[in-house]
Amino acid sequence: MAAVVEAADRPTFGAGQPELEKFRLKWDLLDETAAAAPPGAVRYDDKAAPIHELGEAAVAAEAAPFIFTRGEADVSGILEKLEAGGDEIWSEAVAREGNVHIDRPSHDSWGIRKIIFCFADDFLQRCFRLPLWRDPEWRALLDPVFEAAGVAPERVVRCLLASMPPRTVIPTHHDTGYWVRHTHRLHCAVKTNGGVVFRVGPREDALTRWGLAPGKVVELNNQAKHFVTNFGDEFRTHLIFDYVDEAAPAELRFPRMPEVRLEVGDELRQTRRSIDLRREAGTGPSAPHFLIIGAQKAGTTSMYEYLAQHPMVIRGRRRETHFLDWRWREELEGRPGRQLEWWARFYDEEAHHRYPSLRAGDSTPSYLLAPHLAVPRLRAMLEHGRRRMPLIVLLRDPAKRAVSHYRMVTDPSGTPAQKRTRGTAWLESDLSTLVEDDIAALAAAGVDRGVRAAEVDWDRFQSQYLEKMPNNHGSHSLVLRGLYALQLRPWIEAFGRDAFVFVRCEDLTTAEGVQAEVDRCVRHIGLRPHKLDNTKASNTRSYDRTPGPAEARLREYYEPFNQELYELLGWGEDKWW
Repeated sequence: MAAVVEAADRPTFGAGQPELEKFRLKWDLLDETAAAAPPGAVRYDDKAAPIHELGEAAVAAEAAPFIFTRGEADVSGILEKLEAGGDEIWSEAVAREGNVHIDRPSHDSWGIRKIIFCFADDFLQRCFRLPLWRDPEWRALLDPVFEAAGVAPERVVRCLLASMPPRTVIPTHHDTGYWVRHTHRLHCAVKTNGGVVFRVGPREDALTRWGLAPGKVVELNNQAKHFVTNFGDEFRTHLIFDYVDEAAPAELRFPRMPEVRLEVGDELRQTRRSIDLRREAGTGPSAPHFLIIGAQKAGTTSMYEYLAQHPMVIRGRRRETHFLDWRWREELEGRPGRQLEWWARFYDEEAHHRYPSLRAGDSTPSYLLAPHLAVPRLRAMLEHGRRRMPLIVLLRDPAKRAVSHYRMVTDPSGTPAQKRTRGTAWLESDLSTLVEDDIAALAAAGVDRGVRAAEVDWDRFQSQYLEKMPNNHGSHSLVLRGLYALQLRPWIEAFGRDAFVFVRCEDLTTAEGVQAEVDRCVRHIGLRPHKLDNTKASNTRSYDRTPGPAEARLREYYEPFNQELYELLGWGEDKWW
């Protein structure tokens, strides 16, 4: 073991690290006795959430001490190879010449050296096998470590050697990202010294120091808090690898998880949570990649904001593009390629070209209201691009939706732009009058109680109602917007039931409900779930919610139409309004 520097030469902060409290070198930690990790393994159930969020009562006794010995291997061959290669073996130049370079931004900035064999993005969408993973000499050194831990190499999704400089701090943290929940994190010390302090515990104020001797393979529950400081005067080197648990979803396990074979010369493009290949640039479909099509005042703004929290989703330049209705370029009719180019301009084209795995959405609630415009236009776009489009529909008790719509449009507060968008047509009318007027207009166009959506004469309905709707304000179609089955039938007939996810606004009233419904939508658009930072609703307003005669009239009117919707979507009574 290398000697620890004398007290007189002890610096205050980590070498080359910011002078922040979390990087302070706390030399008194060297006085702690290092314990040996007991034999065992981290259970899949003990990785369901960050340990400090669960509380002591919810943490199983078997979960402690959050670090276990999995086996022992001879790592002398790895050490010999590293020492023979000297400092150069860790260099970026060598990685680019004989392997593939991958960024680890925080660790790179702290001077932590790396040699990477395989790596997966944070959402386990793909596992990238680097050239060194296939190198026979390296595999002869790595495989005995996997075997000692009882891990088949094909289950490993991340594997690297990490070398931590002297007098460097990795601050107390727990790992984050979708991958953490579904993988096991193992360490095997290759070279260490008596000045290395490795601490693990359920909370930042309850950490225990553990000794990691060379060759000992230990598993760390990286949902627990952990901390490392190298107080010594030599690099500390560990082999670190992660493998997917057998109980994880099937799409995260081989052979269903895609493997990408990287070759020397390949270049990766990374965001914090995503990895794309440079040669894949421009190969993905243009934005948008999913649509939120309605209904108005049913939570579409909130759903857009929830989805935008996902690290793989980029906000567009506008939330509501209105591309399929009033921003449609009539002069480009019959030229879907040019129309798609126009649509893509509402998004960060450069980012989507560079990172084709990222997603963006269009949230325009008026699309649901205007299937005569939006459906044929979208179908033409998709047929041209030979692609599918995930569609998300938010629905709300139609009587309450209508009341909320009226309150929004007649709200005297708001910016001049908001007031223009709302319109002025309803400002001098009471809600009951507007309800009766729209019911009468719908009946005149052939939409009435007792007439099922499939029986409506669409030519008549379109010419006598839909084509008369204004497109420059929202003071119209108060009752129609709640006739969901009528609006949805053309969409489902055009794109199929599987293209849709339907979410009730009423299921977004609790943090747990929001997370569950957003997870469904995230999966629908082809991404892995992500824990929301903010589950608060957006674009809400306060008003008197006491049911009045207009709401009672709406509820009576909508009842048969709601029953048709329940049949169309297969909703049981637990979802009825």
